[in-house]
Amino acid sequence: MADLSSRDDTSQGAADAQLAVLRRMGPGGRLRAGFRFSRSMIALSRAALRARNPGLDERAVQLLWIEQNYGADLARKVERHQRAVGWTGLTTSSPL
Repeated sequence: MADLSSRDDTSQGAADAQLAVLRRMGPGGRLRAGFRFSRSMIALSRAALRARNPGLDERAVQLLWIEQNYGADLARKVERHQRAVGWTGLTTSSPL
């Protein structure tokens, strides 16, 4: 099957097993799994920011997350837009 052992620390047997599972999942299953994984990673990275910055409110944590993942320019634009519309409705379940 696929030779993934030269790119990471996954053994060839584990790589073959992963590939077999992914093939059985089909395109829709792989897409759903990708979305779940992405949501989990976003939630974990936000939790880490909250832990490292306990004095920040949720809105500030979200803006910091945007800055770290998409850049300071976008974070400033989002913050300006939020102020312009008086919006402070970011929650931990929001996509950004």
